Amino acid sequence: MPPPSNALDRGWFSRERVLILALGLATLLALYLCYLIVQPFIPAVTIAVAAAVATQRPQTWLRRRLRSNTAAAAIGVVLVAGLIVVPLSFLITYLVRQIVASIHGLQAGGGLSEWRGIVHLPAPISRALDWAQANFDLQTQLAAIGKSLAGQAGNLLAGSVILLTQLVIMLFVLFFLYRDRDQALHALRHLVPLSAEEASHFGTRIEDTILATVNGSLTVALVQAILAGAMYTALGVPAAVIWACATFIVALIPMFGTFMVWGPVAVFLVLSGSWVKAVILVAWGALAVSTIDNLLYPYLVGGRLRLHTIPTFFAILGGIELFGPAGLILGPVALAVTIGLLDVWSSRTTNGQTAEQTPPESVKLSA
Repeated sequence: MPPPSNALDRGWFSRERVLILALGLATLLALYLCYLIVQPFIPAVTIAVAAAVATQRPQTWLRRRLRSNTAAAAIGVVLVAGLIVVPLSFLITYLVRQIVASIHGLQAGGGLSEWRGIVHLPAPISRALDWAQANFDLQTQLAAIGKSLAGQAGNLLAGSVILLTQLVIMLFVLFFLYRDRDQALHALRHLVPLSAEEASHFGTRIEDTILATVNGSLTVALVQAILAGAMYTALGVPAAVIWACATFIVALIPMFGTFMVWGPVAVFLVLSGSWVKAVILVAWGALAVSTIDNLLYPYLVGGRLRLHTIPTFFAILGGIELFGPAGLILGPVALAVTIGLLDVWSSRTTNGQTAEQTPPESVKLSA
């Protein structure tokens, strides 16, 4: 005859279930604390993961050539730093100097007069602007705006230092992603509650999303910014580098397009009396800058994942709102993970199966 069990060991609140519940809560608390610790470095880690995935093929070639994971990782990090981080650091420094100089120009009160000297407005608009300047003292208002922005110049410099620090951390993380890639993937596959086939499909979907974002969106946007910036410089547009950076930003956001930048710049050239330059910029923007996407994206991404414009639009904007600049990558990745999880649920419940059962080999996850 079995011994009578304790009341706490019977029913829902059994001793085993209470212990499992406590273990689960402790695990969630520990994971949350780890998230808080890692949160300041999410942008650096995200860029490192994206760089590791995007440069996987050349890094694999280096590992085969050198037969040393450590040496290949070190050379890979040096190449990434030389090709991306160092030029980006110089660009950030230049942009900060240009913005600070513009702020000082506004603060000195010369912004409006200099602008009026460059742009030749039509007579009605010029008279309306003269009236507004006389009645609302626009010059003083611009000077006040300049003083207000000057108070934020310190934050701008601090932000550039933080960005450079994040880039250094990114290189540090990238080295270990290069060196310990196989061990990390092996450990990750054992952590996720998926079958081998599901985990493989899931990893492929995330990899394709990162490649589509980095090799597709970022690379195409960079090429568009370079093409536009070269024309801005050739046509003598003021602050050509800043306009090129603006072109890069709008090129990343679906449904915006580079016209959002080169269009107003062309209007500026018309108002400045440079009709020929405006026509050249419009032709270059329409035939080269805005159409290069259709030529490069299929070549860089091929048949890999390319999400629909609407969900991608919200994924990118929502990702930027939630994660900052890292949201450019994390937003589409989160969307891809969500779609992948829905595929897992769909495949597991096909033909009346329960979600606890892994799908048979004949049932494939949707691409």
